Amino acid sequence: MQGVPLMFGLPVQAAFEAAAAGQLALGGCIVDGEPPNWECPRQHRWRDADEQAWQEQLLAVLVTHGYSEPR
Repeated sequence: MQGVPLMFGLPVQAAFEAAAAGQLALGGCIVDGEPPNWECPRQHRWRDADEQAWQEQLLAVLVTHGYSEPR
Protein backbone atom coordinates (compact mmCIF):
# COMPACT_ATOMS: atom_id res chain seq x y z
CA MET A 1 0.00 0.00 0.00
CA GLN A 2 1.17 3.46 -0.81
CA GLY A 3 0.52 6.42 1.45
CA VAL A 4 -0.53 9.95 0.68
CA PRO A 5 0.60 13.09 2.51
CA LEU A 6 -1.40 13.83 5.64
CA MET A 7 -2.15 17.49 6.26
CA PHE A 8 -3.34 19.10 9.50
CA GLY A 9 -4.85 22.56 9.93
CA LEU A 10 -7.37 24.57 7.95
CA PRO A 11 -7.18 23.30 4.35
CA VAL A 12 -7.04 25.56 1.30
CA GLN A 13 -9.41 24.78 -1.59
CA ALA A 14 -6.70 22.81 -3.43
CA ALA A 15 -6.35 20.53 -0.38
CA PHE A 16 -10.09 19.77 -0.36
CA GLU A 17 -9.89 18.88 -4.07
CA ALA A 18 -6.78 16.73 -3.60
CA ALA A 19 -8.42 14.91 -0.68
CA ALA A 20 -11.55 14.23 -2.75
CA ALA A 21 -9.27 12.77 -5.45
CA GLY A 22 -7.53 10.51 -2.91
CA GLN A 23 -4.16 12.25 -3.31
CA LEU A 24 -4.07 13.82 0.14
CA ALA A 25 -5.48 13.02 3.58
CA LEU A 26 -6.90 15.70 5.87
CA GLY A 27 -6.10 15.20 9.54
CA GLY A 28 -8.18 17.90 11.20
CA CYS A 29 -7.14 20.91 13.26
CA ILE A 30 -5.82 19.34 16.45
CA VAL A 31 -2.12 18.49 16.34
CA ASP A 32 -0.47 16.69 19.26
CA GLY A 33 3.30 16.36 19.69
CA GLU A 34 4.83 14.94 16.54
CA PRO A 35 1.83 14.15 14.36
CA PRO A 36 1.86 11.52 11.62
CA ASN A 37 2.56 12.84 8.14
CA TRP A 38 1.37 9.98 5.90
CA GLU A 39 -1.85 7.95 5.61
CA CYS A 40 -2.65 4.79 3.65
CA PRO A 41 -6.02 4.03 1.97
CA ARG A 42 -7.06 2.06 5.08
CA GLN A 43 -6.49 5.21 7.18
CA HIS A 44 -3.41 3.85 8.95
CA ARG A 45 -1.24 6.85 9.86
CA TRP A 46 2.48 7.01 10.49
CA ARG A 47 5.31 9.47 10.83
CA ASP A 48 8.27 9.38 8.46
CA ALA A 49 11.30 11.35 9.63
CA ASP A 50 12.02 12.55 6.07
CA GLU A 51 10.16 15.87 6.36
CA GLN A 52 11.58 17.15 3.07
CA ALA A 53 10.09 14.26 1.07
CA TRP A 54 6.73 14.81 2.76
CA GLN A 55 6.80 18.56 2.07
CA GLU A 56 7.77 18.04 -1.57
CA GLN A 57 4.99 15.51 -2.14
CA LEU A 58 2.43 17.66 -0.32
CA LEU A 59 3.30 20.73 -2.38
CA ALA A 60 3.31 18.74 -5.64
CA VAL A 61 -0.20 17.44 -4.90
CA LEU A 62 -1.51 20.90 -3.97
CA VAL A 63 0.01 22.52 -7.08
CA THR A 64 -1.67 19.86 -9.23
CA HIS A 65 -4.99 21.13 -7.85
CA GLY A 66 -4.30 24.81 -8.49
CA TYR A 67 -2.44 25.92 -5.37
CA SER A 68 0.25 28.58 -5.70
CA GLU A 69 2.51 29.51 -2.82
CA PRO A 70 1.84 32.93 -1.28
CA ARG A 71 4.52 35.50 -2.06
